[in-house]
Amino acid sequence: MAGGTTGGTGRLLTIDLPADPGRLAPTRERLRAWLHDQGVGEWDVETVLIATGEACANAIEHGYRFAPEGITTLRVELHEDRLEIEVRDHGGWRPTDGDDGSDRGRGRLIMSRVMDEATIVGTPEGTCVRLVKHLTPSS
Repeated sequence: MAGGTTGGTGRLLTIDLPADPGRLAPTRERLRAWLHDQGVGEWDVETVLIATGEACANAIEHGYRFAPEGITTLRVELHEDRLEIEVRDHGGWRPTDGDDGSDRGRGRLIMSRVMDEATIVGTPEGTCVRLVKHLTPSS
């Protein structure tokens, strides 16, 4: 795993996440700690963790079909008023059938409801989920 700060327009965290569901909780905790260190408010932290967790879980399950050699890259950049998040895998893209009658497949809906922007671009080379959260001003 890698992480750190960049001298660009914002502060940056990157994490390489193996396609192992057991790595999701430690990744969430690492992201939570980084967001707190950056001074992001608790409401925004929780919202970002929900959406990012969905995106990472989808990459592991759908992009790599739990193949342990698959790596998902989580990239979080903090700007003055917003967070920009990318979750990128290099697994197979499979369009979803939203009318299968199951309770599955709610990840996209959750991401779009809790984030200000949520876009998913899938190609045969992989999937990129881009999430944007405008931060709640500090009081």
